[in-house]
Amino acid sequence: MASFNPRKFADPDRLRSIAPARLAAFMAPWRDYLHGRGFEFPASPPMELDYAALAEILMRPDAATPADMVDALYYVHETARADDMDQLLTAVRARGLAVTDDPAATPIDLAIDVWRAAPEVVRAHHAEAIAMRQQNFEYFGPTQPVRGAFPDIDAELRQRLEREFDDWFESHRRGRGCRMFVIRHSPMTWILVRHGQPMRREASQKDDGGVGTEFYRPQRHDVLIYDERSGDVGVHASTKGERNLYLRTLGRHLFSGEDHFPPSGRFTLAPLIADGRDALNVEDIDGIESVRLVEYRRYWGGVHREMETRKAEDIFAVLADHNMQGLAGGRLNSATFKVEFEGSARERAVTIRPPGIARYERNDDSELIERWLRARGFIPSSQGVDDDEAATAVLESA
Repeated sequence: MASFNPRKFADPDRLRSIAPARLAAFMAPWRDYLHGRGFEFPASPPMELDYAALAEILMRPDAATPADMVDALYYVHETARADDMDQLLTAVRARGLAVTDDPAATPIDLAIDVWRAAPEVVRAHHAEAIAMRQQNFEYFGPTQPVRGAFPDIDAELRQRLEREFDDWFESHRRGRGCRMFVIRHSPMTWILVRHGQPMRREASQKDDGGVGTEFYRPQRHDVLIYDERSGDVGVHASTKGERNLYLRTLGRHLFSGEDHFPPSGRFTLAPLIADGRDALNVEDIDGIESVRLVEYRRYWGGVHREMETRKAEDIFAVLADHNMQGLAGGRLNSATFKVEFEGSARERAVTIRPPGIARYERNDDSELIERWLRARGFIPSSQGVDDDEAATAVLESA
C-alpha cells in the first residue's frame, strides 16, 4: 500500500474540483465499501454529491479501507499538477490510450482518466518525477572504464532483481514487495527502487481527545543515476547497506561482477593547496565568468579532534591580507565556491566534498562546473573521461 495521507486529497473543496461524473466513475470500484460507511453516489444526474461526507470517510480510514483505493488516491494526488498534465498527455499520445480528449479537463481530471485507462502509466510517471527531483547522490566509478547505454532490463530480469532486493530488505526488517523503475533520458538513466522501511509505531491524536497508536511500515524511494558517457553511477540511499546492495546486485547482473562499482575517489581538493588562487581560473571555460572560494572545512585532528571552518567573500583574499601561506596543513574535507555564469543575474554555489560528493544549487550547472573541475584537476584526468564528455557530477541537496 502506498504511503497516503488522506488529508492531502480529502478536502471537500479539492473533491469539488473534480467533475462529479468523473469522480463517481473513479470511485466506482469501491462503492460497496463507501456504502458500508454510509455514502452513496446519486444514481443519475444531476449529481449532487455530499462532498463533506465523502471527505470525512476518506479522512478517517478504517481497518476495512481497500488498499487499492488508497493506492489510487495516492497516485492521482501525486500526479495532479500542471507539469504532470503535460507529461501524462505525452504518454497518452505515445501509447494511443483510450482517454477522452476533454479540453476542459483539469490536471486532476486527466490524472483520473489516465489512471482508469492505464494505472501503470501514472505509476511510471510518478516514479520518474520522484527520481528527477532527487539531488542527493554518492558517486562510484567502474573498475574498468565502460561507456555506453545502460543495459536493457526485461520483465524477467526486473523480477529477479526485485526478488534479490526483497531478500535483503526482508532480512533487514524492511519487508518485501519492492518495485524497480528504469527511466531513460540519454545520456543518463535513472533507476528508482521503491521499498519499505522498518516498522514504525507512533502515538496518534483522536478528534475526541483520545490517544491511539499507529503501527505501519513507511515507504522509501531510493534513486540511482547511470551516466553512459563514463559508466559512473550515483546512489541515493538512506543506509550504507542499501547502497552496497544496489551496487553489488546491479554489478553482478548487468556488468562485470559484484565489484564492478567499488568505492571511488572522484574528487580531490589538492589543487587548492598546490595551485592556490590559480585553481579558480576559468579563462578556458566558456560559460563561466568567475569562481570564488568562499568556505572551507579542514580537519586538524589531534587529541581534541580539531575541525576548522572558515568563511569569507573571498578566502584567498583573506589569506593574502593576513600574509598566510595558502591552505597547506591539516586535511581539507570540503570547499564551497561561488560561481558566476555567463548571462546569470546572480552567482550560484557548489560544494565539493571528497571523495565522491558535490552539491549544486541547480542540476543543469553540473556540466559546466565539471569542465572547470576537470580542467583544474579537482577531478583527476586519470578517470579517463574526455573534457567534452563531462559526466554529470554527484549531487547533494542543500
